[in-house]
Amino acid sequence: MSMSFIKITYNKALSFSLSSQPRISYMKKHYILLLLLISLWVSKPLMAQPALRDSSIFIPSISLHYSYQFSSGDLAERFGNNHSIGGDFMMKFKNNIMLGVEVNYFFGTDVKNEDNYFHAIRNDHGYVIDGNGQYAEVHLYERGFTTFILAGYQFNVLNPNPNSGPFVQVGAGFMQHYVRIENKDNSAPQVIGEYAKLYDRLSNGFSTTQSVGYRFMGSRNLANFYFAFEFSQAWTQSRRSYNADDMMRNTNKNTDLLYGLKVGWIIPLYGRAPKDFYYY
Repeated sequence: MSMSFIKITYNKALSFSLSSQPRISYMKKHYILLLLLISLWVSKPLMAQPALRDSSIFIPSISLHYSYQFSSGDLAERFGNNHSIGGDFMMKFKNNIMLGVEVNYFFGTDVKNEDNYFHAIRNDHGYVIDGNGQYAEVHLYERGFTTFILAGYQFNVLNPNPNSGPFVQVGAGFMQHYVRIENKDNSAPQVIGEYAKLYDRLSNGFSTTQSVGYRFMGSRNLANFYFAFEFSQAWTQSRRSYNADDMMRNTNKNTDLLYGLKVGWIIPLYGRAPKDFYYY
């Protein structure tokens, strides 16, 4: 009896509310419908959402990384070992295919054959004279950058969860490097500004890269990292119209090689990873 009374009361109330147009305006009904749609949209991700540790999921991420690199090929005749810092945007799909882009800046202090620089403007003692008639402090440094489009695959083995594991990766892009010339107080006009371009040996060209490493994704955003052995090749050529040290344009085509160990910190863009399944 009690249940019937409640049902009849509910039906009458519903009938009254629908038939009483003056009490519930057209706009208010749309507000109610909008609130219902929003509540359904918010609750949808909580329905049967897989945990990071239970299944392979789509993970977009950005990474910050550091590499110590060894020079080889023609590049080793100009520079020694260097450091590299950079970042990437990577997407790991449910099928473990990886796609992304990467930018790196590399730098070093070991410039080979420094005596071959500025020999036309050095005095008999091997020094460049500044504008005040004093010995100028001129220092040479390696500078450069690479940028790549990347593709790879992550293997579902030797891992604590399906989103971690060893991976292989290849890429294609661009490499550029040059000699940075620093003169204390800019007192030697022969080697600063536009004149520095006569000596900096700016070179660039098409580049490729390959890496093998391991990627770990934890349940917290701070516990995500990777490390890899990386090998890069570039086919470069001088982009300066004149080299003052050789008193001519350098037209040589070079094969520049870099290899080293890279470590990176991964910042996933999905927020904190869920730990369990939720059902409602």
